[in-house]
Amino acid sequence: MTRLVTARLDLTEIGESDFADLCALTGHPDVGGKLKHGVLTAEETRSQLDGYRATWSERGYGVFAMRRRDSGAFVGIVGLWDHDAGIGVAMRYAVMPEHRGQGFTKEAAKIILDFAAEKNIHPVMAVTRESNLASRRILVDLGFSLCEVRETGDRSIAIYQMTSGSPR
Repeated sequence: MTRLVTARLDLTEIGESDFADLCALTGHPDVGGKLKHGVLTAEETRSQLDGYRATWSERGYGVFAMRRRDSGAFVGIVGLWDHDAGIGVAMRYAVMPEHRGQGFTKEAAKIILDFAAEKNIHPVMAVTRESNLASRRILVDLGFSLCEVRETGDRSIAIYQMTSGSPR
């Protein structure tokens, strides 16, 4: 089981014990509503978790559950996945509303980028809704560069790239 630790966070390879917390995250309208697939049901979240687990098994990387080291509280998810739009390996993150604005996303993303570098995964991409200004600011602050804005039917997505050696 892969585990990464930061000053305030414990990141563990997402697993079955994280299912209830993942359901709360993906079912929350202020979280799921900003993600590619929108708010998910428990059944849809089960499928997502199975996909995350398969990526770990097949690729040796994937999504982590983020928990506060001081309390064990579930903060959200962060990690790498094979983006289904043919974009490549992309960083994914989502944080529960009560943990936003505290720097957890950047803290976790930095260690994920270090993890990707150690695994020789590059480039790392990131995709967010064009309208998600908070996420876009985080990506720029991390050193990602905007590559493209793409129309996907009902929304525009912004595609970013981090190349090895980019500043963080």
